[in-house]
Amino acid sequence: MRDQNKIRSNCAISNGLEILGDRWTLLIVRDLMFTNRREFSHFLKAGEGISTNILSDRLEKLQCFGIISKQPHPEHGKKFIYDLTEQGLKLAPTLLEFMLWSYETQQNSFIPPKILDLLQKDRKKLVELINQRKCLEMQFF
Repeated sequence: MRDQNKIRSNCAISNGLEILGDRWTLLIVRDLMFTNRREFSHFLKAGEGISTNILSDRLEKLQCFGIISKQPHPEHGKKFIYDLTEQGLKLAPTLLEFMLWSYETQQNSFIPPKILDLLQKDRKKLVELINQRKCLEMQFF
């Protein structure tokens, strides 16, 4: 795991990419933000094909940087529940803009209709729902 105190530069984009700059990390954040996926096995079954070692690494990295929290599962002693922290929830406006950009510029990009409708008509309400940790039960594939 990278030492979060060592940075290459003071550039905000560079520093953000140190945490979120790979495909898998943002997909984990997406799942925590928009679906009810909260367990290790849920992320594995999300349909994106992440391997267990990559998933373990990214979850640890996100936890190390304070983007997610890891709590013992209330019903299964060997499992954990992951959730976005307040810092992680602050990614919502950025992820929404990124989704909309991709939808508008990349052929065959998909945004679930409920999210797209709120993005276009009431973005503030969508961010409120995310911040209230409301599961939007969305499928992205």
